[in-house]
Amino acid sequence: MRLFLLPASFSKNSSSIELRGKDYNYLVNALRMKTGQKIMGRDRDGGLWDLEITAIGRSSCVLSVRPAEKLSAVTDNIPDRAPLKPIVLYQCLPKGRKADDIIKKATEAGVRDIVLVRSRNCVASLEGKEESRLSRYDAIVTEAIQQSGSVVPTKVEGVIDIRDIPEDFEKRSGGLERLGLVLHQTRLKEDQADLFACVRGFEGITAIVVGPEGGLEEEECLSLMDCGFRAVLLKTNILRCETASIYAIGAIQTILESDCQ
Repeated sequence: MRLFLLPASFSKNSSSIELRGKDYNYLVNALRMKTGQKIMGRDRDGGLWDLEITAIGRSSCVLSVRPAEKLSAVTDNIPDRAPLKPIVLYQCLPKGRKADDIIKKATEAGVRDIVLVRSRNCVASLEGKEESRLSRYDAIVTEAIQQSGSVVPTKVEGVIDIRDIPEDFEKRSGGLERLGLVLHQTRLKEDQADLFACVRGFEGITAIVVGPEGGLEEEECLSLMDCGFRAVLLKTNILRCETASIYAIGAIQTILESDCQ
């Protein structure tokens, strides 16, 4: 299922939209779409739209825009399944371009929010370049959504301090029941939560906190646990931070979306 993510400037009152640059290149050069062809569109709030190319120029194209629910041609292409349960990934800043890969894969997996976090062992910093880096991450999200066909409106935000995660998670919950999970690489003195037992059958919003290279400090884990987060230790090999994020998302999402009770 191909899906086009409408630009942030799109107005829901519009009946048409002109595209240039990367958006034009994606539709006309990458997908090789022609005048009269249709594609499913999605706005930044997750709304679905029926798009039809009405004109193609050398550097721009024009699309007609109509709400998807009015046209079976689009709604018939929407996967026949319930929406994914919301997941928030709190990713402590990794080094280099590891964040690019984490964001791409988390978006493809259907994570709703990706929040970048400062923690004690973070070597990387976005100070002075946060705006440009978030712009790049937005482009990665757009490409990942269009490639995977995800109808989850993934957003990347940050950077927040690890101490602010509980308050941030509460604001994002929208009144839903919350389940906060924090991954760590060593056993804490407190009892570990069983991942399957605490995730199975949960119907609210889930947060996953993943540390940077070197992991989280025990004090940071305990502070989150004092705010209601559950500490879980993945029963596998020692994982790099970029592997741990995707491994955890896959495991947790599989349990959340399974029918077993």
